[in-house]
Amino acid sequence: MSITSKQAEPELGAKSLAVRTKLIDRTVKCEEVARRGQAALAQEVVQTVDLPHQIYIDSAEGPYLTDLDGNRYIDLTGGFGPNVLGNKPEPVEAAMTSQIKKGWHYGIPGAGQARLAELIKECAPAVDEVMFCNSGSEATMFAFRAARAVTGKRVVALFDGSYHGIHDYALVKADSKSDRSTPSSTTLGAGIPEEVSRDLMLMLPYRDTNAYELIRKHKDELALVVIEPVQSSNPRLDNQQFLQGLRDVCTECEVLLMFDEVITGFRIEYGGCQQYFNIKPDLVTYGKAAGGGLPIGVVAGCQRVMNTFSGADDTPGIFAGGTFSGNPLTMAGGIGMLEYLKENQEEVYPYLHEQGDRIAAEINEFCRSNNIPAQMMNAGSMMHLIFGGETIESSRDIDHSHYSLEKEFYLHLLGHNVIIPGIHLAFISFAHKPDVIDQVIDAFKRTFEDLRDDGLI
Repeated sequence: MSITSKQAEPELGAKSLAVRTKLIDRTVKCEEVARRGQAALAQEVVQTVDLPHQIYIDSAEGPYLTDLDGNRYIDLTGGFGPNVLGNKPEPVEAAMTSQIKKGWHYGIPGAGQARLAELIKECAPAVDEVMFCNSGSEATMFAFRAARAVTGKRVVALFDGSYHGIHDYALVKADSKSDRSTPSSTTLGAGIPEEVSRDLMLMLPYRDTNAYELIRKHKDELALVVIEPVQSSNPRLDNQQFLQGLRDVCTECEVLLMFDEVITGFRIEYGGCQQYFNIKPDLVTYGKAAGGGLPIGVVAGCQRVMNTFSGADDTPGIFAGGTFSGNPLTMAGGIGMLEYLKENQEEVYPYLHEQGDRIAAEINEFCRSNNIPAQMMNAGSMMHLIFGGETIESSRDIDHSHYSLEKEFYLHLLGHNVIIPGIHLAFISFAHKPDVIDQVIDAFKRTFEDLRDDGLI
């Protein structure tokens, strides 16, 4: 198996030229908005595809997104994960409609926080108390602060290939030149003091038992070990043994363990990865789905750590707050979402796993039988297409030299009316019924055929 033009931008063949013409011709209004935005916006959200202009969405319904020009796409963006029930699901819309008639920002708390906290606590055995904020990034930031406060130790450990938000302590990555079993860390992007990665963060190898030895070595300075139980860069569900070993070594070394479930919470199972793997962390962070798709972050965990938010039991108190934390509209959306998922979890989650596995199996079989060096990795309804054909254990095994080919793939996929965001992490929802899944699989196959016709694979 081979891929041509790994390093250089691929030459455009007939299919590539045709899809560009098709997409540009049918998105005139999107182009107008892009031109206006360039004069005022420093940055937009994640780019959709490699076109001269962004695709802008006008409306969403069920498994579909419709752009400003009226083009309808099968949505595999899923709001970057939270839309487990699809776009604009009725239980969330009804809850928000009821609340918006009463008002959408009080400053003073309403009753919604207590109910949403109860729902989260009920589904997660590790959770004694909950604190609301406004985003997944805020949640991880507060969780790191709480762990440092309650332990009196400074260092937080992350795993190679992870993503935990946009604050300084999260924007630390493994140096790609360092040894994969003993990775060193570096900051991601400018503006972050090097002391953060050098003195306050520890990088651990993912799915590598040397992580346990590094935790033992640094236990006296290590406040918290943080892991995405399913990494967004490497979605898979065969992590039971590694996660259990991590739980055991953290307990042994008296180091707190945190599951970052901002993406996986209420998506992998109703109780998230804690339920799927039957492992209890000390801290959990949620986002996205817990607010029914509205802005939210959640820090949850055992009483000992959560006492830092109140200073109870003589625990060192941290500063935490936010004008929109516990916003009544977000609370209503979250309650509508979680109550529906709670009542229907025995139908929703088996379906999501079944259809996610079906997509991966059919696409992987197509790639094998057609000698296409690509593989679909998935954790139930969360999936990522990886080019290169190599066995993937961690993000270190992903060949990033295929990036230009990936961009071409998703451009063609958009031409076949399936949309995936620029981060290339895809999601299906309960609204993606089997006939829609059939269309997704067909679009992937036709896209591979387009690339082959143009000699790119």
